[in-house]
Amino acid sequence: MKRIIMAAALMLVTCATYAEGETKFAVGIAAAFSDYEGDSSFPVNDSGLGLQLFAQVRANPWFAIEGGYYNSGDFSSEFVNVPALDDGKYEMSLSGFNVSALGIFPLSDGGLELYGKLGLYDYDINLTVPQGNSQRPDSLGHESGVFGGAGVVLNIGDNIGIRTEVIYYDISNADLWSLNMGVQIGF
Repeated sequence: MKRIIMAAALMLVTCATYAEGETKFAVGIAAAFSDYEGDSSFPVNDSGLGLQLFAQVRANPWFAIEGGYYNSGDFSSEFVNVPALDDGKYEMSLSGFNVSALGIFPLSDGGLELYGKLGLYDYDINLTVPQGNSQRPDSLGHESGVFGGAGVVLNIGDNIGIRTEVIYYDISNADLWSLNMGVQIGF
């Protein structure tokens, strides 16, 4: 149900941006350097290398809507004598879709842009648990919530930009930060 609500919100805002006038589109890919710090209920503290894909609809020079796919990469931890957990190495990752609104602040005649973003996410939490001498896949379900961040785009051509952003995800029982570095192509 939450995914349907996110898709409907994205569609409504996209339709509103068309009404504004000149619309620009951009797509991009970034390496996601993620840092996960769990609390005592699931004490995983690790970093992972993942992927961020995004598509952006820009209504004007100051506002855009963005939808994306995020994969955190694997976080792992070795558990010994933790209540309710089997001893062994656990690996987990988050992956799923997000939607956000961007406030953009163009600098230096469009060559450099700063932006802030606020959005919603719905991610699957994938888990690999020890089972004897092997491991088996499992799931911790879905995690939905809000995220916020800030970034910078260095436009190196008419339609190509280098993009770096820092995002904080409001994950229950954990802190999740992501530094995304990549490229965006406009058309």
